[in-house]
Amino acid sequence: MRAGAWNMRPRARVSPRRIMPVTRAHRAAAAVLAALGAMAAAGAEPEPFPGTLAVRAGRLVASADLAAALPARVERQLKDGLGHVVTLHLAVVSLADGEAVAVYGREVDVLWDVWEERFHATEKGRDEPSGRALRFRDWPGLRAFLAEARDVDLASAQVLEGGRFAVVARLEVDPMSPELVARTRELIAHPEGGARADGGPPSVLGAVAGALLRPSAASGAALFRSAPFAVRDGALR
Repeated sequence: MRAGAWNMRPRARVSPRRIMPVTRAHRAAAAVLAALGAMAAAGAEPEPFPGTLAVRAGRLVASADLAAALPARVERQLKDGLGHVVTLHLAVVSLADGEAVAVYGREVDVLWDVWEERFHATEKGRDEPSGRALRFRDWPGLRAFLAEARDVDLASAQVLEGGRFAVVARLEVDPMSPELVARTRELIAHPEGGARADGGPPSVLGAVAGALLRPSAASGAALFRSAPFAVRDGALR
């Protein structure tokens, strides 16, 4: 249980040429990155990834503390008594062609209760697609929760063998793109579309992940990028 929070009851067909089926889940993953790309414009370089990467049980796992993306002004923004949305995306991006081989999405709906003077939040993600209700007594507790990405399973290490990659994280308060929010929710509902099949042909995620590296100044999104890495013999190099 995280400090400051406690749980409440939660409110294709295959062609003869062996082209990979385009499922609803894959379309959702592709649309998430496409929406991110549509929002992107030339801007500052991403900040260094504030976390760790590891290979465990044959899977690439990421953990990070993105508190730098949530300055003090966000508290004032979230305490206006209106509903807000905070989205988090993590993508594994090939340095060879800019293609995303995996993408993870999480959405948190936030409402400040002016009578109880506490935050109500609903987390939706791979593990809680229908939503998990939470309450936070204060901003430090909510901030710590929103900033944390803990042990996120991103991809099979086998898929990453022989390439060079980086992990890109994007955290945004009140995304400006309704399409991004809608497609993130679809990806959450169908998480199998967020990764390329082991040993399969190029994913329909497409080569649009490079746009993740160019935050839009208007969007206010915070971007972080890891150092380049490779996987050799099942280990991170």
